Amino acid sequence: MPRVLSDGGGQVMPQAMLACLGPFLVRYSQRHQLQLLTAQEIPWGSGELFWCLLGSELSLLVIAVPEPDRTDQFTVELTTQVRAIAQFFDHLAQQPQLSPAQQQRLWQFAQNLRPTTEAAQAQFMLAWLEVGMMANQAASCQPVQAKLDKQLERNLLLNQVVTKIQESLDLAVILQTTVAEVRQFLQADRLLIYQFDLSQSDQAQPMGPLDDAAVIPETTVSSPLANSGYITYESRSSDQLTSVLHYTEGICFQHHDDYRSEHRHRYLQGETLAIDDIGQTYAQVPCMLGFLRQVQVQSKAVAPILVGQKLWGLLIVHQCAYQRPWESWEMEFLQHIAEHLAIAINQAQLYHRLQMQTQNLESCVVERTQDLRDALAAAQSANRAKSEFLATMSHELRTPLTYIIGMSATLLRWSIGDLSDRQRDYLNTIHTSGEHLLSLINDILEVSKIESGRTVLEVREFSLTSLSRQSMDAFRPDASRNGIDVFLDVKLPPGQDLFVADPRRVRQILTNLLSNAVKFTPAEGKVTLRVRREQNVAVFQVEDTGIGIPAAAQSLLFEKFQQLENVRQREYQGTGLGLALTKQLVELHGGAIKVTSEVGVGSVFTVRIPPQRLANSVGVQALEQGVTPEPIVGRIVLVEDNEESASVICDMLTAADYQVIWIIDGARVLDQVELLQPAAVITNVSLASADGYDIIDDLRHSVGTLGVKIIALLDADDRKEAERALAAGASGILTKPIDPQQLLARVNAVMASQILSDTTLRQ
Repeated sequence: MPRVLSDGGGQVMPQAMLACLGPFLVRYSQRHQLQLLTAQEIPWGSGELFWCLLGSELSLLVIAVPEPDRTDQFTVELTTQVRAIAQFFDHLAQQPQLSPAQQQRLWQFAQNLRPTTEAAQAQFMLAWLEVGMMANQAASCQPVQAKLDKQLERNLLLNQVVTKIQESLDLAVILQTTVAEVRQFLQADRLLIYQFDLSQSDQAQPMGPLDDAAVIPETTVSSPLANSGYITYESRSSDQLTSVLHYTEGICFQHHDDYRSEHRHRYLQGETLAIDDIGQTYAQVPCMLGFLRQVQVQSKAVAPILVGQKLWGLLIVHQCAYQRPWESWEMEFLQHIAEHLAIAINQAQLYHRLQMQTQNLESCVVERTQDLRDALAAAQSANRAKSEFLATMSHELRTPLTYIIGMSATLLRWSIGDLSDRQRDYLNTIHTSGEHLLSLINDILEVSKIESGRTVLEVREFSLTSLSRQSMDAFRPDASRNGIDVFLDVKLPPGQDLFVADPRRVRQILTNLLSNAVKFTPAEGKVTLRVRREQNVAVFQVEDTGIGIPAAAQSLLFEKFQQLENVRQREYQGTGLGLALTKQLVELHGGAIKVTSEVGVGSVFTVRIPPQRLANSVGVQALEQGVTPEPIVGRIVLVEDNEESASVICDMLTAADYQVIWIIDGARVLDQVELLQPAAVITNVSLASADGYDIIDDLRHSVGTLGVKIIALLDADDRKEAERALAAGASGILTKPIDPQQLLARVNAVMASQILSDTTLRQ
């Protein structure tokens, strides 16, 4: 039968004495309304007995195991430790012969285990003492009573030590109190703690003095040896005994290294040392023998204190009045005390380190707080400067570009036959360069908006095949001029062509990737766009046979304003924003982008975009870039107080055969519209003379029955402003800078819907 309990050594008693124990436990459980579980309910083994008492303040287990060679002798053990009782229940539950009812009974007892209070233990001990007094007439019960009382007393002292460790982090108080109580319990003459000087040892880092009294006098230790130590705590039964506080034994072992190493090895294994006769044990160590006799020691017991598997110190008991043969339970009890002290010492060390780290952290926090404040102020200043710069760029650069692009496009469309080939080439160059510059500015502003969290996806359903084909077709002319073959490989299962995302952003992602692929692919190369669906995720793969990207430079690909090499910066145009913006747009969809590349072979960029949630919200849907519909002749009223912007719009619409009437004063719009009866009205929402949103609302209520369509002109691509204009009654949205293709497409679409509306009304 394996050992179950560990509170102390078992006591051997005859079966006749054991007969006093069972009836007492039954009577005690009934008197105090405790639950009782015995071996009669749960068989344990052949001849093996146990009793378990459970209550709200008491958990107690007594077991009796027959001696192997004598059936009339039993080893009896008692414990109040919850953990030991729970382990015993686990052992019982593993027996295969138990019925379900017995298993349930064990489980209920295990669930009701509670820590034993000191008061409950004391009450049980007093009751047992009363039984002992009544059993004086029966001598067979007296030995078991004394042994059980002693074991209960040991349990009580152990509980007190554990309680002190749990309730206090003051190591000096714990050690001093424990030394005094253990000495008194063992009825020893002297009990002390010998602490090793860890500052001279490679076993551990120094902990520092335990208290102010734990200082080694210079007169006692002149040259301490490695692994030596000194006595830091002491308790004596009488002041007549000589004090050994602060004494060191290290000096005595200068010439006895073998003896010291042997004992140290045993201590490191956790073994205790019982010396009944110091004269016999220290015969080969005369200085130690002389010291012990000088302080009147005749017997000695030692238990090692191991902290983290390192020898921190020794718990030493001295018997001075007589030679004492140490019993096994005394050595085991001393070992338990040393183990609990090791826990207290470890807790104190951890707490000391935590305090030091806390102090260091507080000082670092104070220092770093000011640094962070300075850095935050600098970052806020830089961010304000960045915002101001981008705002200035938006107004000062985009507005002139509107006129450059718009007027050059108007001249190219309006002046056919009046321009020489060189003049037309110049206009084409102006128009193309303006669009390229506007694209770069838009990229910078786009990156800034995404970083500041001001970008919102305009989610809707669209065709993956159509969007991919339009994106690829936009690069076919440039690729053809450079001798590059472009291929579109779309393999989508039936019914999976439609996808929910922001089509304008997805097209922007593909445009940036295809633009780089065409730019960095030499003549006779190939660029392929593959489109797949993996479950619900849309996968776009752009593969080229270009110059490739070195492995060391691939980490810089998606950084802003980064290009791979200085030589390449001079050879290829670009700001280094394209891939950075692409990555941000992909992540805005909750997707991912990766690249595989080999120098001289080519690169493959793979984009995975999950489907987005389709929201029912009013917004502006991006126009599919395709062939602009043919113009539908009609009268248009333009309400704009900016002369340059009005000139560009008038010229472009006039070149498209529309009749445009320009009104500067917004206050007279209603009268002019009722008089002119146009097919559409284009009005700027930021007029100086009137509120553009009020104009839209008034037009909708005043002339809406006539079928007049209203187009709102915004100074910037602002989703909230667009939603406001649509809510006021606008039929469409135009944004500055004016894109000629977008202007004509929007006006043609509105005019077509107006004609369809008129036809419907006539029918």
